[in-house]
Amino acid sequence: MIFAMSDYEIESQGKNAPIHAVVFTGGEFPAPEKTKDFWESPLVFGEARRLDFVVAADSGIDALRVYCDYFDISESNPRAAETFRPRIDFSPDLILGDFDSISDLKILAKYPDEIIEKSPSYKDLTDTELAINSVRARFKNAFITLVGGAGGRADHFLGIFDLFGGRLSPDAWLCGEQVLLNARKRKFFVKNLEAGSPVSVARASKKFRGGKITTRGLEWESGVFRKRGMPSISNTISLEYFKEKRPVEFCFKRGAFVLILPISARILIEKI
Repeated sequence: MIFAMSDYEIESQGKNAPIHAVVFTGGEFPAPEKTKDFWESPLVFGEARRLDFVVAADSGIDALRVYCDYFDISESNPRAAETFRPRIDFSPDLILGDFDSISDLKILAKYPDEIIEKSPSYKDLTDTELAINSVRARFKNAFITLVGGAGGRADHFLGIFDLFGGRLSPDAWLCGEQVLLNARKRKFFVKNLEAGSPVSVARASKKFRGGKITTRGLEWESGVFRKRGMPSISNTISLEYFKEKRPVEFCFKRGAFVLILPISARILIEKI
């Protein structure tokens, strides 16, 4: 039997439906053309490519501007306009940080003063944490996608990964060639996986053992996952599921996990 992603679409939840907030942060970020499949994924929404609130954290404004240029829906870029109008727009709703790493402070003059929040250089939270905290304060039911933060210093990367174990966890992190997903009490249906594409499951820093995972459609299913540390490294879709174009299923019932997929994956998420 061949499954279509539409078999798993979630009904609209009206006023209680989650909003999609996107936070751009400093460091290396995926090329926007490689993220097209992610923005087209249903995620937890009935409609693909839905963006409700966009934040740039310090030098994340540089990444945001690259995305704005690529997904430009103006008449000067008719191809993007034809593909994405009107459901995708990376124009910032909030720009915050101490702005110590922004490429050019003159960039800020291009945006209204009311959307810019300057924070002190000496603070307990990083600019990324400030941005996520600001979104959580505004929208309790926000699904947060973080873009950037890869490359460069290992402590910056580990600092962001550490967020998956706490209250400031993003729901998705677009990082390099992969997307990292908060998998706590969630079920995932994943399509568009190529044969041999790496699929991994990590434990968030909150807890490095235990939990409950079930999977369907992997070469090595959850029954052989490691009980401590990283449960599964460089797994892949089974040949049967690949040939039949069936979505791989992941169900995380207990524990704090991070699902790591190719950035080209099409993803639908259900809470459990």
